[in-house]
Amino acid sequence: MSNIRQRLSIVALCLAALVALGACGGGRVLTASFDPASACTTNGRMAGAYPELEALLPTTYDGKAPATVDSGRSCTPAALGTLAAAGVAGVRFAGATWSLGSASGLTVAVFEGSGLDAAKMLEFYALPASTASHTDSYRTIDTTVAGKAAKRLEVLNKDGTTNTIVIWSGGAGGRVLVLLASDLGDAKVLVALEQLAAP
Repeated sequence: MSNIRQRLSIVALCLAALVALGACGGGRVLTASFDPASACTTNGRMAGAYPELEALLPTTYDGKAPATVDSGRSCTPAALGTLAAAGVAGVRFAGATWSLGSASGLTVAVFEGSGLDAAKMLEFYALPASTASHTDSYRTIDTTVAGKAAKRLEVLNKDGTTNTIVIWSGGAGGRVLVLLASDLGDAKVLVALEQLAAP
């Protein structure tokens, strides 16, 4: 299982269809229960951890509620990966995930952290994509989302499956929005961006 897939499952917040990609950590399991009000020294993720972030997420996609909605934080250098090296000391995140079939899934996530921006978030995902043994090819494309500049990372895995990650600024300082799609296809990714781009 590639690092890019490992990165998508914790960010994707436990969607089986996304197999495994991990938000803010290369496959390390986050603490399931923690005190969100405590100092950011330990990683954690659970439903309702940061309701203000969860409230920014879309509530439906194609008329369906997400299969999971939860939120958490990444605080340790090991979990933050390239973000720590870029000077980001901690990140809070929330995600809504839809299972769209045995091999397809969709997640919209919001990240917040002092010093966080879309370029740093792109590097967080692009580095494992470029080095994973299961990656056949990848490319980064300039695009727009709801009129905002965005980056789209397309990953083709050696088994023929694809991962699409679209990253753009959330407007507020230190906030970044991410759409993660597993084996969804370009047309459906574009439709998903139209429906879900403005939490």
